[in-house]
Amino acid sequence: MVAFMSKGISVYSGLNETLDENLNYIDRAKKYGFDNVFTSLHIPEADYSKLISEFTAIVEHSKNMGMDVTADISPKTYKFLGGKENDFKLLKELGISCARVDFGFSPCEIAEFTKNPYGIKVEINGSTVTEKFLAEFEKFSPNYENIKACHNYYPRRNTGISLKTFEYKNKLLKKYGMKISAFIPSLNNRRGPVFEGLPTLEMHREMDPVVSAKHLFAMGIDNVIFGDPFADESMLQMVGKINEEVINFRINLYTNDEIEKKIIFNKVHIERPDQAEDVIRSTSSRETLGKDSIINPHNNTQREIGFITIDNKDYLRYAGELEICKKHLPVDKRVNIVGKIIDEEIFLMDYIKEEGKFSFEVY
Repeated sequence: MVAFMSKGISVYSGLNETLDENLNYIDRAKKYGFDNVFTSLHIPEADYSKLISEFTAIVEHSKNMGMDVTADISPKTYKFLGGKENDFKLLKELGISCARVDFGFSPCEIAEFTKNPYGIKVEINGSTVTEKFLAEFEKFSPNYENIKACHNYYPRRNTGISLKTFEYKNKLLKKYGMKISAFIPSLNNRRGPVFEGLPTLEMHREMDPVVSAKHLFAMGIDNVIFGDPFADESMLQMVGKINEEVINFRINLYTNDEIEKKIIFNKVHIERPDQAEDVIRSTSSRETLGKDSIINPHNNTQREIGFITIDNKDYLRYAGELEICKKHLPVDKRVNIVGKIIDEEIFLMDYIKEEGKFSFEVY
């Protein structure tokens, strides 16, 4: 069973990549903390003469590495496997942990899949789900303990779903307690035949995958998957180290003061439950300031959105308070500007809710 929250990669058999390349990619991903593999058993461009042998080897290797495998299936899958339609025993024999049921299955069939006796999880398409489908689905008493949701990825440019649609679909799914997966693209080694990335959200198509992954986790997605095969080593490493429960901002640092750096970096900050209009406030930053520590005024210029500030000694009992500016604010000699969130990540500030966790690292 996939451990949530988690991170995954995609591996495709029967395409241009060799089996050894796919197995080595799984090894690299595991090294950087990825714990699940997504693949497909109905890619039109795949060479089906070698797909099954490669697929079996990929599943076996993934399981040996402690990684679960989700396979995208359709009714056609059973035809080329030479098995009986909707036979989950066949999927079990292939070693699949989870079957993502794409187009071609009725609500009744999917509900029955959730009751399979083989321990195989069932994943519905999170991007195409509707209230009508879920109402119909519920009539057949599905086993909700056995069901999850996974969004589509969109190879063609301009066809990824909108943020508004994404949030609406997730709200529907969460109402039924479903865990949700979604895809981010790689900026290199994009999958053919179109080679334009495999994102769920169109806005992520050319975005830094690290930012895309942070964005999905900030929105409550449980499992973030690289849709494209072979994300490079640095991307695997950076996405792999993301703390899914904390929004970590990369920043430009504007201070050399050791006390201020200690306040910025020595702990995970927590936003106050009584959120302010103009700033995000760290609940405990003042506690980091020792009794004998003094923060002198410096860099007291006009504040901009995304600026990180620390109150200096002239703010009396507020000395040491760390804040992030949510809007442009005037000069205040009592407030030191100590850093700025990089432009690409400023929008993530909107996802810090009451008592939300955030942290910083130097960009």
